[in-house]
Amino acid sequence: MKIRLIYIIMLLTTLFAFDTQARMTLDRIAIISDVHLLSPELITPGSAIDRADAADSKMMAMSDEIMASITDSLIALKPSVVLFTGDLTYNGERLSHERMAWHLARLQQHGIQPLVIPGNHDCNNPYARRYDGDNTMPTATVSREEFAQIYRGCGYGGQSMRDPASLSYCCEPIKGIVIIGIDSNMDELNTLVSRGDSVDTYHNGGRIKPETLQWVVDQASRAQQQGKQVIAMMHHHLVPHFDREDRLLANYIVKNHDTIARQLLHAGIHTVFTGHLHVTDAATLHDGESGDSIVEVATGSAICYPFALRTATIHRKRNTLDIDTRWLTSTSACPDLREQGRQRIINATPGMASMLSDKVWTRLGGRMGQLKAMLEMDGSKTNLPETPQQATQLVLRHLSEVLSRALLAVVEGNEQNADTEALIEQGKQGIRAMIEEVAPEQADNLWEFFLNEVYPKLDPVVRSVLEDRNEVGSATESRVSDLRLTIHL
Repeated sequence: MKIRLIYIIMLLTTLFAFDTQARMTLDRIAIISDVHLLSPELITPGSAIDRADAADSKMMAMSDEIMASITDSLIALKPSVVLFTGDLTYNGERLSHERMAWHLARLQQHGIQPLVIPGNHDCNNPYARRYDGDNTMPTATVSREEFAQIYRGCGYGGQSMRDPASLSYCCEPIKGIVIIGIDSNMDELNTLVSRGDSVDTYHNGGRIKPETLQWVVDQASRAQQQGKQVIAMMHHHLVPHFDREDRLLANYIVKNHDTIARQLLHAGIHTVFTGHLHVTDAATLHDGESGDSIVEVATGSAICYPFALRTATIHRKRNTLDIDTRWLTSTSACPDLREQGRQRIINATPGMASMLSDKVWTRLGGRMGQLKAMLEMDGSKTNLPETPQQATQLVLRHLSEVLSRALLAVVEGNEQNADTEALIEQGKQGIRAMIEEVAPEQADNLWEFFLNEVYPKLDPVVRSVLEDRNEVGSATESRVSDLRLTIHL
C-alpha cells in the first residue's frame, strides 16, 4: 500500500513537472496595430462623421465596436502579453486615449498584459477633432508625457525602464523575454495653434534619435548577456517591405533604416513588430558578414480589411517564435464586417490613382507643355491631361480594376498567391490604352519606348510588391511568408 502511494505521488509529481515545463516553454504573445480608435464621446450622429467615415478606408465610426470585439477575442485566446504597435487613436484625441485605456483595462482584468507604443497619430496631433452633427470642431490631444501617464500600466509603469530621450521603454513581462518598445515618432516637431503656435503642422515620418538608438542597443545587449531573448516593437518600418520603399514611401520607414537595423541585429534583436502602412507583411534583412538576419513583422490596421490579429508562440526549447495570423470577421452589430471592409479598400482606388498621378505630375514639373510640343512636331494630335485631376481620371479610366486587385493582394498578405502575371499583363494593357488615348498617332512608338526603356526599370519594383520579394534579382533576394512563419529568436 505504501509503495503504491509513493508510486502515485511520483507519477503526479512527474505529470506536474511536465505541465509546468510546457507552460514555461510555450508562451503566447498577440500583436495588434493601428486601432485608430475614435471615442464614441466624440461622435454625435450627423453629416460630419458620415462624410469623414465614407472618405476613409478605415472604419472609423465603428472603431470602438471593433476594439471591443478584438478585446473579447483576446480574452478568449488568453495570450500572456498583447503588443499594440502604435496609432492607438484616430488623431490623438485625449478622450480616445482614455477610451482605449478602458479597453486595455479589460485585458488586465483577465490577467493579460497589454504593452503599447505610440504611433504618429497619437501625440501632439493638431487634427484631433470632435464630430458634432453637421460640424467638426477641435478637441484636446495629448502630450507625450500625458500619453505615458494614461498608459502607465501598459509599458510606462514602475516595472519598465524608460529611455530619457523618448517614449521608448524596456520590460520583462514574461520571464526571460524582454520587450523593447521603440519610439520612432517625430511628433515633437508638430506645431499646434491650440497651444499658441502660429500654424498647425504634422509630421508622420519616422526616425530613431541617436541617443535612443544607443539606449535600445544597451538594453538589448544587457539582456542578451543575461541569457534573455529580446523582441522589439515600433510603429514605423525598419526593414523595407518592397524594393525602393524608402524612396516611394519614405514616411513609412525610419531614416537610416539599414544602419539602424544592423545595429539592432548585432545587439541581439532578431524580431521587430511594426505597423503604420496598414499591410500584413513580413520582410527580412540579411547581414552578409555574420550570416544573421532580422525579421520585421508588420501587422495591418485593426479597423481596415482584412482586420488582422497576429499571435506569436514562443518555443523556448527551439528558441523560436511561431507567427500566426487571424482575422476579425464580424462584430455583434456588423455581421458582414469583412465584406464591408473589402469594399472600402476597393473604394480607396481613386485615392491611390490620385497619389500616383500627383507623383508623376510633380516629377514632370512644368514639362507637360514641352512634351505636348514634342509629340505634335509632325502635326500629330494629342490629348494630354492639363491638370493633375485630369491625369487622375485618365488613370482611373484604364487602371482602376488592376489597382484595386493589386491593393487587395497587398493588404491581405502573401501576395505570391495572387495571379501576378495576369495582374502585370492587365496593367500593361491599361497603360497601352492610356497611351492610345493621349497620343493616338504616336501610340506605337511610345508603347515601344515604354516596353524597352521604362518597364525594365519598373518591373523589379512591381514584382517586389506583387510577388512579395525583396531585393529582386540580387544575391540576397528573399521571400518571406506574410501570414505564417517561424523566426529564430
